[in-house]
Amino acid sequence: MLENERESPRIATNIEIMFREKGSFVKSYMLNVNNGGLFLKTDTPLAIDAEVTMHIRLPDDQETMTVEGRVVWTNPRSKVFPAGMGIQFTKLLSEHQEKIKLYVEANRREIKRVSMM
Repeated sequence: MLENERESPRIATNIEIMFREKGSFVKSYMLNVNNGGLFLKTDTPLAIDAEVTMHIRLPDDQETMTVEGRVVWTNPRSKVFPAGMGIQFTKLLSEHQEKIKLYVEANRREIKRVSMM
């Protein structure tokens, strides 16, 4: 999917996240997120269409959200871009979806405010 085809803006993040890999949870980082999914940094991306369970806690939030997704693309290690996988959300509670939406909107406004100074 091309950047301009996304339904919601994607913002850069560096949020610690736990995801299930081969039965156990592994710590990694979510490098960007939008309302429909995220990019997860990992040197060993899962296969396309693999199902992923993630534990995410947004900054300034006390709740750890359990979110399910599906790997829709992978990026091998390169000199320019980090290795990882793009994950599309497939199952999340409506209140978690709202939290992610508000987080994206708030940080998008902050990025615009800082860039206009």
